[in-house]
Amino acid sequence: MNVNHSVKLMLVSLLALLGLVSTTATAEDAIPNWQFAEQESKDAPLIDPMLLYNAGGLDGKVAVIGIPSMRTYRHIDVGVDLHEPVFSGTNAGNKNGTPDGKHLYVNDKGANTIGVINLQTGMLERLIALPFPFGVHHIALDEKGEFLYGSGEYSGKMSKTEISTGKTQVIDWGPAPSAPDYLDVDKTGKYVFSGNYYHSTVGVFSTNPFKYIKEIPVGKNPHGTDVVPDNSMVLVSDKLSATMTVIDVEKLAVKKVLPTCAGPLHSVMDVYDKDGGTYEPGKDSPEGLTSKYAYESCFVSDSNVKIDLKTLEVVDEIPTHYRTGHIAISSDNSYVFALNKFSTGLFSPTGVVYPVNFEMWDARESSPTYGKTLKITPVDGEPHNAKSIHAYQIKRWNMGQAEKGGLVSGLTPVLDPAHRAKARRFLLPKSNEKPGIRMVDGVKEIHVKAFSYGYIPRNIRVNKGDKVRLFVTNIDRAAGITKNPDVTMGLTIYGPYGLRTNLAAPRGVTAVTEFEADIAGEYAIFCQHFCGPLHLEMRGSFFVDDPAVGDSNLSVGDYDAAQRLPGLVEEGELEVAERVDSF
Repeated sequence: MNVNHSVKLMLVSLLALLGLVSTTATAEDAIPNWQFAEQESKDAPLIDPMLLYNAGGLDGKVAVIGIPSMRTYRHIDVGVDLHEPVFSGTNAGNKNGTPDGKHLYVNDKGANTIGVINLQTGMLERLIALPFPFGVHHIALDEKGEFLYGSGEYSGKMSKTEISTGKTQVIDWGPAPSAPDYLDVDKTGKYVFSGNYYHSTVGVFSTNPFKYIKEIPVGKNPHGTDVVPDNSMVLVSDKLSATMTVIDVEKLAVKKVLPTCAGPLHSVMDVYDKDGGTYEPGKDSPEGLTSKYAYESCFVSDSNVKIDLKTLEVVDEIPTHYRTGHIAISSDNSYVFALNKFSTGLFSPTGVVYPVNFEMWDARESSPTYGKTLKITPVDGEPHNAKSIHAYQIKRWNMGQAEKGGLVSGLTPVLDPAHRAKARRFLLPKSNEKPGIRMVDGVKEIHVKAFSYGYIPRNIRVNKGDKVRLFVTNIDRAAGITKNPDVTMGLTIYGPYGLRTNLAAPRGVTAVTEFEADIAGEYAIFCQHFCGPLHLEMRGSFFVDDPAVGDSNLSVGDYDAAQRLPGLVEEGELEVAERVDSF
């Protein structure tokens, strides 16, 4: 028996033990040959049957985490403030879709871009710069995997982007103030559903033509909006109403409102094939997918609730460590992940910013550890949102195979985002300067006080060409709902200034950045580091006026120039979306 065949048999045995393949199948039948490479002794095997891709919030990276080991395999640089990872393939359940193993799309809220990651190389391959002003908050894939729909949180707009060309259609959603939040696409490709945080509604949009249809009143400040795999319902997490609103997809009307938990943010669903087994890409048809349970994160009550999708009732509540934000589920439905925004009492303070964490608990009803936390692991940045994929969809290869002209042949070179483009950033002891704007040696100094939940001053106005020194001081106190020491206040100026600001100030610390205000327009100020249940209320505006033109606003500014601003990546590697009227 040769070494390579032994490796195959060992891997098949491991997968069989984990329940992923039948023990009666041969190695060659159970696992395609393309998954194997001639291993060298120094190669470390991919031992996990599943992988979790986490959009890492303010660190601008996607972390690849093994399931169930919870070891971090790599970090992929993308940009500034990442929010929603979406696998290529088709949109057919659990927002994981039915991944084809080719690409991962992730939106950058701070830079207003969509990154395209090659899953096989683990490298950023393309960056699509969306039209300004927009402020892409989240994205969702269409039913055929050809378009990405986006919500423009700061502009009150919605977008439709053709992935192959980058062409983008933008439509309005008024009246102001309008804040489109999470969105999802109907599995037949007929509708797009998006929560509107300030309207307390869910908007319904047709996909072809892409246009606004109606608003459906839901609970207060909806956050998560998710279509179930059988396409019968939309689950809406009513953040400040402690409820879930269920919308009937066919009738486009509320079906039921059920009490869930304190501070519901986001839901995921288990996904099964038409025969009731785990959906396996490449084996099962994406048609006829079903779901038994939905799981919803509860930020204030520090728990996840389990909802029976037949009865639409809460059947269980699982305690989690502390302040769960979003939630994820493994691709085999075995584990649920609480993406905890704080880690109070868990880790040593080895730096001024405390780590945050992923908490994996057992969702298998037959397991003796059902409902129990199995692992908690610290992660970089922020565990904003994550999606799972079977590891067998990622080709197993080593560097020694590249010389044979295989995996890396003909691919776009890796991009290297320049995170701190034209900026310098520092951490200082707490500044006692009064909030406001003043000139110091030809530099416009701006002193901002940040607290739960707001900024003083909230609106900042400078002139084009000004040299700016921005001080952000965290004056929050450990009181009320955030009695933990690790509340960090963030401040990012979206768009062309997202790369230059992206400040995170721990309690009692001042964060500083210097940059030139060279792009006129109105740009949203937002807190990019989750600080509590009213985190989304931390808003402001940064106005850069051109004296030759007049006061800036969302209609007056250098928005075409902002879209083409160099510094995100090396020149020529940023793909600028062409604005189109319709598809």
